[in-house]
Amino acid sequence: MTALPLPSSPIVSLEEHLPVGELSRRLAAELASAAAICRDCEHLAGDLATGGATLENLSRLQALDELSQRLHGLSEVLERIGQHASGEWSMSIAPVLSGLGLADMAQRLRADETMREQKGQKAEAGELDFF
Repeated sequence: MTALPLPSSPIVSLEEHLPVGELSRRLAAELASAAAICRDCEHLAGDLATGGATLENLSRLQALDELSQRLHGLSEVLERIGQHASGEWSMSIAPVLSGLGLADMAQRLRADETMREQKGQKAEAGELDFF
């Protein structure tokens, strides 16, 4: 018995597929940026708590530190996945990003690198839409 390749879906075009390694690297950049924001907040919160923080508030500061470490750790794991993923692995990006509330992040994760370079966009992570 021979394994036959699955027929490609006529609904999803190849342009909507992204190599898993590239998606992983983009996600790693987003998480690293979120970790940096958390670290900045830690310093700010620490400065605010210098005047005398309650035990409850100190616990919250520790939780913020843990969140920062988790985000940084996940970013590193995704970066390593991106480095070691087979170039043959790809997936449809549309269902993965469906419902993502941050439009700029979805665009960074979706956009083809060459398209960004042609448009002169920087591939920076961590922008937040305020409304």
